[in-house]
Formats: sequence, C-alpha cells, structure tokens
Amino acid sequence: MRQRVGELSDLKPNWDGEVAKPVKAPVLGDAVEFLRRLTQRTSNFREPFLVPTFDGFIQIEWHDKKRALEIEAVGEGWSVVGALTGKDGNRLYFDAECERSDFEQLGKFYEWFAGNELIWPSQ
Repeated sequence: MRQRVGELSDLKPNWDGEVAKPVKAPVLGDAVEFLRRLTQRTSNFREPFLVPTFDGFIQIEWHDKKRALEIEAVGEGWSVVGALTGKDGNRLYFDAECERSDFEQLGKFYEWFAGNELIWPSQ
C-alpha cells in the first residue's frame, strides 16, 4: 500500500491524458490516516484498492463476492457506497456521507463490509 500511496502522490496534472488534477495532499493524508487507524482497530484488515479521481480526490475500494465498499473523498467529507449481493443474485445498494475527520463512522462502514455488521451503519 505504501508504494501505491507514493504513486498517487507523484501524479502530475493531466495524468489521465486529459484534464485530471493531481491528488490533493491533504486528501491523500486523510485517506492514509483512516487506513492507519483501521489497521490498528481491525484484526481482519484487507488492503484496499486506491484510485485517483479526475478532480484531485481519491477513492478507497474493497470488493468481495457478497459485499463491496467504496469510500470517495468529496469536498469536505466522504461519500460512501456499499453493495450487497443477495442469495438471488440481485444487488442492494446503500449510501451515506460523513465528515472527513469521522474515522469512527468510516470504521463502521468497513466493519459492515467485513461482515462483522449485518446492518448498514446509519449516522
């Protein structure tokens, strides 16, 4: 993960060949801090996929067979989307927002993804 964070911090303007902005340092710092805290509080931590967005933000993603969790930095906070695949193969989607510094709430979303919580966390 350290290598990926370095790659994201080194992105230059127009990294996508068009108009993408480099990842904003404070946003990357918040993502790293969230992941650091998560590794300390979670024994079953799974490394996420880190994705830059064209507008200088970042998205943190986890996917498995039954659940997916995507946490995207937006403005001053986080936009969170979860997906759950039912026994019938249909996907249910959940969404939420939280403040950039609300690491505890972000941790609850991860616990839902990991299957430790059956109900999507509410604010």
